[in-house]
Amino acid sequence: MRNYFSKKIVVDEPQKGLSTFVLPTGVKEVITFAGSLPCGTLYSPRKNSEISSLAAGMLDKGTKNKDKFEVSDILESVGAEINFFNTAHHVQFTGYCLKNDLDTVLCLLGEQLRTPLFLEKELSTLKKRLVGNLERSKEDTKKQAMIGLLRKLYPPHHPNYALTTDEKIELVSSVRTKEIKTFHKNTYRLGGFNFSAAGDVSPDTINKLLKEQFSRWKKGPDIPYRLDLKARPIKGKKRRIPIPDKQSIDMYLGQAIGINRRHKDYYPLKMAIYVLGGNFSARLMQTIRDEAGLTYGIGSSLSGTGFGSDGYWSTWATFAPDLLEKGKRATRNQIKEWYNNGITEKELKEKKTTIMGAYKVGLDSTGGLAARILSNAQQREKIEHLDKYPEIIKNISLDKVNKTIKKYIKPKQLTFVAAGTFDD
Repeated sequence: MRNYFSKKIVVDEPQKGLSTFVLPTGVKEVITFAGSLPCGTLYSPRKNSEISSLAAGMLDKGTKNKDKFEVSDILESVGAEINFFNTAHHVQFTGYCLKNDLDTVLCLLGEQLRTPLFLEKELSTLKKRLVGNLERSKEDTKKQAMIGLLRKLYPPHHPNYALTTDEKIELVSSVRTKEIKTFHKNTYRLGGFNFSAAGDVSPDTINKLLKEQFSRWKKGPDIPYRLDLKARPIKGKKRRIPIPDKQSIDMYLGQAIGINRRHKDYYPLKMAIYVLGGNFSARLMQTIRDEAGLTYGIGSSLSGTGFGSDGYWSTWATFAPDLLEKGKRATRNQIKEWYNNGITEKELKEKKTTIMGAYKVGLDSTGGLAARILSNAQQREKIEHLDKYPEIIKNISLDKVNKTIKKYIKPKQLTFVAAGTFDD
């Protein structure tokens, strides 16, 4: 695999503001693609952050030349698929088709991105569905606990801040068709448009077809979101979120770490947290679940570090209401042990093997390849990073891992948030 990506991926810019990353593979007849534009939630008008998600949700509801039924018929007739979704930073799309149908599918993709229909009736239906999903999420103890944690760690308008469910419902309900049309006109354009493809694909063909579809799109000015906002000062905070009639309580312990994924300490710290709670063989699962029998689920992760944002680390667990305090103490004790004594060489070696194995498995399909290549491009990493990643993991030293634990983790100042039905 050494230098595989840097030798095989063809990088080009067929149109200013549109970058392509094409990887021909041994798969015959099938092409998988993925792409994104920088017009996600953080690019919404300040007055309503949900406009972008509704705009993305309307992209498959018809174009100026085809209603949604015609769009569906075209895709079904050739056995192809195009899906759109919204993230904090991007509107993204994924899809696949047969080699001979690439022209048809990319022509349709171009129409969906350039000239979506935005019918009032379709928007009303979409809003009802989203509000229904949000109402149901009020019963999701894990999701509500996570929202509570992020609101404690970050100030409003920070990329990692979270709105309450009721706030999102209010914003979704208030979005109007005119606002979506204006948002689309102002933000859907060339500039930061990345497109990746893998399979039985020709780079020249991809570039030609995309240039045909987007040559009349202009490259607009960058629309910056605020990166000057930082996490709140680290303090031990507590919050309980009552949700009636629940058989379990989800809790988070966490804190901001003040660095993003480009920091030199990112990978050592990520490894440290993975050893603590990254998979079923990690410490927390072995001790809190397998040995103590206090929970069915527990784990730790490092999140919110992409695109220049200062991230956070957290430990999640679910407990029966009468075991919450005991489970929280046991979890804190494991975190304290991990902080005081670090990880072992054996743990580091095992987790390196696991991470590198998962990385290779994720590249076994054209879908996995297209997604990984796109993610790399979105983070503005060079193609060589895809080849270097296994070496980055392999070269993480035990000393560096244990030093980052001491440097970034504050066990006595963890924020605690729990959601569910409490005994007291």
